[in-house]
Amino acid sequence: CELNLCVAVDFSGSNGNPMEKGTLHYMRDGAPNEYEQAITAVCSILAKYDYDNKFPVWGFGAKYDGVMQNCFQIGKEAEGLEGILQNYKSVFSTNIIMSTPTVIHPVIKVAASQARESQKQANGKGKQAYTILLILTNGCVSELEETQQALLNSSTAPLSIVIVGIGNNDFSAMKHLDNLDVTPPERDITKFVEFRAFQHDRGALAEATLDEIPDQLVDYFFDNDIRPLPATSDEVRSKINILPHCDTTHFDVEMNFNEDGTMHIADDADFRRRSSRQHMKL
Repeated sequence: CELNLCVAVDFSGSNGNPMEKGTLHYMRDGAPNEYEQAITAVCSILAKYDYDNKFPVWGFGAKYDGVMQNCFQIGKEAEGLEGILQNYKSVFSTNIIMSTPTVIHPVIKVAASQARESQKQANGKGKQAYTILLILTNGCVSELEETQQALLNSSTAPLSIVIVGIGNNDFSAMKHLDNLDVTPPERDITKFVEFRAFQHDRGALAEATLDEIPDQLVDYFFDNDIRPLPATSDEVRSKINILPHCDTTHFDVEMNFNEDGTMHIADDADFRRRSSRQHMKL
C-alpha cells in the first residue's frame, strides 16, 4: 500500500504577528518556533511511511493580494522533511497577510479528493494507496459545523487526519472533532494531538500520532471489500518499537515494506480475521 502524506499549516491571524517575539510563527532569534518544532517532530515520524518522500504542503487562513485563501499550495511538492520546512518558511517572504477566520474544511475536502484520486490511479496499476493529512493549527477554528460535515463526508475516502494543536489555546473544538459520532459507512478518521503535551517526549508523541492510523487504514479497505495485495518476494519486515513515556511498556507498529518503499499492511488472513470479528458484532 502506497502511503501519501499531505501537510496543512495555519497562517491565520490568531497565531499572532510573526514579527513579534513569542508569537507562534516568530522565527528571527535562530531558534525554531513551535510550528517548526511540530513539523520536525511529527513529520519525521509520518514521513517514514510515505512511499515517495514527496509531500504537498498547503496553507490556510491568509490573504494573498487581498483575497482570503483557505487552501493554497505552498511552493512545489516538498522533498523530505527539509523540503517541508523550507516550503513553510518561504511563505513569510511573500505578500501574505495573516487573517481571519480560521477555516479548515476546504483543506479537508481537497485532501479527500486527492486521496480518492490516488487510490483510483493506484488501483488502475494493480496497487493500493492511502493518504494521511496532517493539519497544524492553533485551534481557533471557525465554521465548526461545516468542518464536522467535511470530516463525515471525507470518512469514506482512503484518508486519515491528524490534527496537531499548536500553542496553549482552548482546544475543546479540536477534541470535539476527534470524538465525532459516526454511523457506517462513515468512519472515525480524525486524531487530535496537543503538541505541548508531548513536546519533550518524542516517544509519547509518536504513539499519540500513530496509534489510530493502522486500524483506520485497514477499516477503509475492509469496508470497501478491497482485499490486501499479496506480499511480494522482495518484501522485507520492519518492526518499529517506539518507546513512550512509560518505561514498563512499549508501542509496537509492525509493518512490512517492499524494496520500492511500498508497504504491505495486512495479508488475506488478516482480512478474514477482520471479517470474522465483524460477523460476531452483527
